[in-house]
Amino acid sequence: MKHFRGSRTTAGSVAGLTLLSGLGLGIVTAAPAAAYAGYCNDGYASAYRKLVGDSTYTAYLPGYKANMDCTMGSGAQSASVAMLQRSLNVCYSDDLGFNLKVDGIFGTNTKNALAAAQRDEGIKGDGIYGKDSRTHLEWEFTSNSATRCARI
Repeated sequence: MKHFRGSRTTAGSVAGLTLLSGLGLGIVTAAPAAAYAGYCNDGYASAYRKLVGDSTYTAYLPGYKANMDCTMGSGAQSASVAMLQRSLNVCYSDDLGFNLKVDGIFGTNTKNALAAAQRDEGIKGDGIYGKDSRTHLEWEFTSNSATRCARI
């Protein structure tokens, strides 16, 4: 009987965790350092490219502890949001007709501008920043006083 009771408890735990995970309330476990970093709310990540001649250009992207594999959306407030806003203004505002206030607050205007840029690049325009946005959008790259827009 003791074995049966233990099995029933295990089955109940698994069922409970499955239910919680379906509600978005699962248990979080540690992930490897190279995996998904979490919310882009702590610093930035840098990308370097040779875009013109031998000049190396630098882009600063949203990040979490220098890991650029992070997400953010409505309600986020950070330097990472400001980096996204600046790149959206520099690389997309003329073509898509917006001019974001670079304030580090991910509000309705930022969400709508990001969604427009996502659609312009042929990805789902959901207004949520993540891996698809990072890899498909163009970013502001600078070298000395020159600025270029390019993908990472």
